[in-house]
Amino acid sequence: MHVPRARLVGRTAELASLRQARDAACRGEGGAVVVAGEAGIGKTRLLEELLAAPPESDGESEGALVLRGQCAESGTGPVPYAGLEGILRDAVQLLGAEATLEAAGPAADALGVLSPGLVEVRSGADTGRLPEALTDLLVGLSRRRPLVVVLEDLHWSDDATRACLARLARVAPRAGLLLLASYRSDDVGRRHPLRAALAELERARLVTRIDLGRLRTDEVVQLALDLLEAAEPGTAVDGLEDLVERSEGVPFYVEELATVVGGAMPESLREVLLLRYSQLSPRAQEFCRAVAAAGRRAPHDLLTAVLTEDRLAAAEGAAREAVDALVLRADADGYQFRHALMQEAVAAELLPGERRRLHTAYAIALEAGPSSVARLAQVADHWWAARVPDRALTAAVVAQAAAEREGATSTAVALGERALDLWDLVRDPESATGIVHAELLRRVAIAVHGSTQLDRAVALARQALREWPEDDPAGRARALGTVCGFFFPSDVPGDLPDATGTTSTLDDALASLPEDAVAARSDLLMWKSRAAMLAGRLEEAVRAADEGYTVAMEAGDRSTASILVNIATMARVTSGDIDALEQMARARELAGEEWRPLTRYYTNFSDALLTLGEYSRALEVASEGAARARERGAGWASRAMLEGNVAEAWLGLGRWDEADAWYEASVPLVAPSAFAVYLHERWTWLTFWRGDVDRAQTMARRQRQIWIRHARNEMQIRSRTAVTLTELALERGDLDDALELVADVLVPDRLAGKYALPVLAVAAKVLARAREEGRDVAVEPYREVLGRAVRWPTGPVHAALFAAELGEGPWLAVREAQPAPAYVAPYALSREGADLLARGDRDAARGRLTEAVAAARRISCGLVADRAEALLASAGAAAPARTTAEDQLTDRERQVLALVAEGMTNGQIAERLFISRKTASVHVSAILRKLGVASRTEAALRASPSVRDAAG
Repeated sequence: MHVPRARLVGRTAELASLRQARDAACRGEGGAVVVAGEAGIGKTRLLEELLAAPPESDGESEGALVLRGQCAESGTGPVPYAGLEGILRDAVQLLGAEATLEAAGPAADALGVLSPGLVEVRSGADTGRLPEALTDLLVGLSRRRPLVVVLEDLHWSDDATRACLARLARVAPRAGLLLLASYRSDDVGRRHPLRAALAELERARLVTRIDLGRLRTDEVVQLALDLLEAAEPGTAVDGLEDLVERSEGVPFYVEELATVVGGAMPESLREVLLLRYSQLSPRAQEFCRAVAAAGRRAPHDLLTAVLTEDRLAAAEGAAREAVDALVLRADADGYQFRHALMQEAVAAELLPGERRRLHTAYAIALEAGPSSVARLAQVADHWWAARVPDRALTAAVVAQAAAEREGATSTAVALGERALDLWDLVRDPESATGIVHAELLRRVAIAVHGSTQLDRAVALARQALREWPEDDPAGRARALGTVCGFFFPSDVPGDLPDATGTTSTLDDALASLPEDAVAARSDLLMWKSRAAMLAGRLEEAVRAADEGYTVAMEAGDRSTASILVNIATMARVTSGDIDALEQMARARELAGEEWRPLTRYYTNFSDALLTLGEYSRALEVASEGAARARERGAGWASRAMLEGNVAEAWLGLGRWDEADAWYEASVPLVAPSAFAVYLHERWTWLTFWRGDVDRAQTMARRQRQIWIRHARNEMQIRSRTAVTLTELALERGDLDDALELVADVLVPDRLAGKYALPVLAVAAKVLARAREEGRDVAVEPYREVLGRAVRWPTGPVHAALFAAELGEGPWLAVREAQPAPAYVAPYALSREGADLLARGDRDAARGRLTEAVAAARRISCGLVADRAEALLASAGAAAPARTTAEDQLTDRERQVLALVAEGMTNGQIAERLFISRKTASVHVSAILRKLGVASRTEAALRASPSVRDAAG
């Protein structure tokens, strides 16, 4: 039975929301909407229904220009730039190449990465600006007429596409364009890079999310009856119950199963997907298989090259049959399958000989066309599918190098891993690729490291080092630098070839280098200076960095020179030379627009500002770096470091809800490493001070051994973990553990300068507790360390805390000391109130404690607020008066209450806010307790309009 295309069923509310957004864009009020749902749920159909109907108009305005792109998957990973290329192709087809380039502005040559035939890419052009260039183009077009940009199948997006998504979402409101995006929710797991990108956009309220669920039983019946009535009017329907059961509410399956209602229902999903295909004539099936071999979409020029023009013309009848049967769709420039699942099923129907012939033809045709990362990756995919190992290996190596240069990290990883698999299948792989196996291992290691798969990257890099030819000392030294570059000093193993540790290994390599190996020498000096700086050997770090800078500049390597200036500056600042921070301007100048030194500049500069207590300036620098990372499509590793510094600046400024949301969504995505230790420690510290003490204890208990291992050789980790672990030890009454942890500050060279100060502040609290318990503890050694460290800019606040904790100074001095992170003032108020209460001055105590509660609640510092409220109660006073019970809620709890009021379950709240179900449950329980209600329904009824607005 031929079943026509179904009308849209069960999506009235979703379609209305999209139409509102589309009509607003036509009035110049842009925005971004993301449609999510499982495969076959009707995301594309919903967008098509929207675009098929004209917008509301006053009769004079011009209709919206629609540009569509669709991400794609090659079988080994995302097809680079597939979605972006479609948007550009539509622009050129609708407006012409000249008008498109004019709208793109000065960065237009970066568009050559997508379409080499559109514009010639200048030698040395910054192709990393592709997301910026495409955004400039779209903004330019939106100034001329209303613009709708559709970007589908984001679950197959590459790094550059996700960067463009973020950039477009940010500019859409002021540019007046509408961005519509879609993805398969069932294909975006916890560690999928799209998850972090969408979480950030949702936190910033830059996108509206529409989740498409499965159809209800009555909607499935309605859809099936509509289809069957349209196909055979007045025919009795048998087998409807089976259809409802087999389709499970997925519209695509309803449409497919409707073709066999009354007959035998297919047993497998694959049979469902092949229903329409199996009813085609043999010639139409053959044509569909040719299209399937190309991927989801087959452009006309590529089909012509593969089938020849005569055969393609002769196949028009077969193509028409496939289009009429709703297996294929035809557009202005080719054919594509109606659904990706159907394409996958038809591709699996290819016979071995047919598969080899078609994929070989596609590879040869693509090789003859203009070169781009996307095309190179497709060539590699087709030779792989054709089972031609030597051609597949060569193509994979070429495409991997191109993808790495352009920042297409996920593609570079997939192609590199495939090349490694193919290497031993080729008779002479070195001749085929022009590189040795060790160099391939090193390249793949770098790509894998960029995707945060640290353990895999280290294994590959160490294997490269073991294999490196002995007659190539310069290359071997560079491989050694790659290995060491993947480690923080705390990570470096002692079993690297010919060495027992990082410094000796690098020194051995430097000594063995030929005099003319300038590039390798500057690289190794860079790794040596970095290792020394992180380990706290600051003078050694400065010497190695200065020497490396001279070598790099002689070689004309401004990128490495920038990094070396950066390292020397950080080492000098850490040693107390604060004025040296001005040298970061030189590091920025040398970096130019090259991302490797730029990311080091943004990361280290913002980190230095954080340790100086300049939180607002640190936020500015780190945010700029994070924005540039997203725009360039940088890998998650470098982006997470910058975003982590943004979150830490939020901690200092008191924007704790924002920081907590970032840690909750992002920390699980970071692979085990020293950097992961930084993030886990800050998250644990924040969790404790927000008042969720039990969870913080659990987090620290799970991480403690990892923290201690990394703390052995890195001073910054030693300092931070000592503070957090000591606070938690005091909380559970383990004074012996606390005393042991803070004693580290007394060991020479273990904790010095800025890293000693926060440990000394918490040490004073430990010493005071020990005195209360009658223990004989020596304070003077700690006071001596404080005297040496207090010259650091944050010294005054830590010195004031040290004195106040020991009862030797006023808490007022703590409140007045600057620069101080946001939690210090409410903490000092609370401690001052407690002291006043202990001395019997109840009136003064109530005033201080009331101030403490208000200040703590403003930043969601639940630990201080809850304890200050408890002290107020013991003083015979209530907590500060509130306008409504809702004022007791933190900003995050207000968000959760708003979602409860929408009727969401804990699981749905967790997904919306990118938190765990357990955390959502904790928030809901806290809300019920604070509002004094017994159920979620009562809580929802208590939610005011302002709280409901918090759902965004």
